[in-house]
Amino acid sequence: MRLVKLTLFYLVIIILAMTLSLAGVRLSISLAIFALIVLAIIYRHIHILFRTNNIQSVDKLVKDRKKEPFFAYLYAVAYETKEDQLQSLDVVIKKYKQPAVKYNYIFIKAIMEENLEEAKDAADKINKEPLASYAKCYIAALEGRTADIRSAKLTQPWMKPAIEAIYAYTIKNEDAFQQYQTESINLARGVQKYVLTHSFKEMQKKM
Repeated sequence: MRLVKLTLFYLVIIILAMTLSLAGVRLSISLAIFALIVLAIIYRHIHILFRTNNIQSVDKLVKDRKKEPFFAYLYAVAYETKEDQLQSLDVVIKKYKQPAVKYNYIFIKAIMEENLEEAKDAADKINKEPLASYAKCYIAALEGRTADIRSAKLTQPWMKPAIEAIYAYTIKNEDAFQQYQTESINLARGVQKYVLTHSFKEMQKKM
């Protein structure tokens, strides 16, 4: 499907180039038009990944690109089993070499497997803020260490209420969980909103 879309896109570009050429439009103007089209496409993609508040837009992107490791993981979070999610995480972990990214996914996998020792080891190796502090506060919430679940380094707006939601989940406080997970989702954008929405939905089922 993606190959078909790319083929159609390039076909449209070629037809547009021929039309502009036949119309006598200067090459510099034609190149500027093509550059604007490409920038618009790139901006839309980035907006969906990081800024949109529209879950449906993210979902469409995830479904369109689910054969790619990162999007395969997102698709598994939304639509597949825990085993499928773990398998997709293995693929992502092998693909990404940047330590902060790699160990962040190792942390997620360890949390899913309820292996707190491995999760702690991964959190110590993330070495990038606010991801490292988020991972450590997450572990503190699971262990009920209330003195350690808050940090000034949780600079993304959704992070603090997300940790509060995890703590509420740990102590089985459904009202607090509902309050904080809603707040966290409302503050998140793009892919992060998508992941939180589906992750908290699964946690809600276990309350």
